[in-house]
Amino acid sequence: MSIDPVKMLNADTLEKVVLTRRVSEFLYRTKDDEQREVIENVARALAQDVAVNVREALAFELRTCPYLPHDLAAKIATDVESVSGPFLASTMVFSDSQLAGLIPHLEEHAHVSIAKRSSLGGSTCEALVTFGSEKSVGYLVRNEKARLNEHILSSIVKRFPDRSALMEQLGKRPDLPLSVVNSIIDKVSDTFRCLLEGQYGVSTGIAEELMRSSTSKAMLAKIKTASESQIHAYVNDLRSQGKLTIDLMLDMAENGSIAFMESALAYRSGFTLAAAKNMLHGGDSELFVALMKKAEISKADAHAIMAILKAAKSQ
Repeated sequence: MSIDPVKMLNADTLEKVVLTRRVSEFLYRTKDDEQREVIENVARALAQDVAVNVREALAFELRTCPYLPHDLAAKIATDVESVSGPFLASTMVFSDSQLAGLIPHLEEHAHVSIAKRSSLGGSTCEALVTFGSEKSVGYLVRNEKARLNEHILSSIVKRFPDRSALMEQLGKRPDLPLSVVNSIIDKVSDTFRCLLEGQYGVSTGIAEELMRSSTSKAMLAKIKTASESQIHAYVNDLRSQGKLTIDLMLDMAENGSIAFMESALAYRSGFTLAAAKNMLHGGDSELFVALMKKAEISKADAHAIMAILKAAKSQ
């Protein structure tokens, strides 16, 4: 198949729309570098055509093309929504770093198209969170196929701390690390406490107690579905923040999270998690006492722990 570039560019709009398919077919299958260069130049010209429907047709035809020159792909990606949307939703011609590099130069509609993709790299996700609007980040958060690491998730919380709808969407993600869950709960709890104190005249002490109660319940709901490694990492975060109190450990354990208590005792004692679990559940009273002493647990609290373990075994 041959395409006359001069005739093509001088054609009327309808002819150009029809010819975009021929350009696409040629770029899909040709291996001749010289011929390909000619057709790529034709495609570049079509990508700048004054008629939007010509550019729309070209973008649609090229959306699944396995290889395009970066400048041509970038030109289509930065076009108006009707042109760039279908292209950005499907194209695989950009590497993760290339797509991330384009994001600061794209409009919100393009960010939304990217956020909905089934395949997203880490750099692209991070760029969306950094430069995207609340709307586009919301689409990213709701995209369960997007793998968002702890750093990206934490960045969302830091950038949009007062956007309750977005925080609620974030809280529904099944892959949410417990440290991020805790950050979201802290934001909500602060708002809840201020509302009680300011609007309803509740005393600070009572508001703090209600806040702690709601926080514990929310965390327990998440911990019940978390893995042992997720819980262990979360407990470590609490420890580094100075929030890993004995009262919290006992509260979590009394409400069914023995894994939280195991991790807390491991970190407080300096033993490995496996060693702490063995000393806690092994039935050797001397090892149990040694663990309590190393973790600086009082006799009263040690008795409380024994009672919790006894109650858990009887269930």
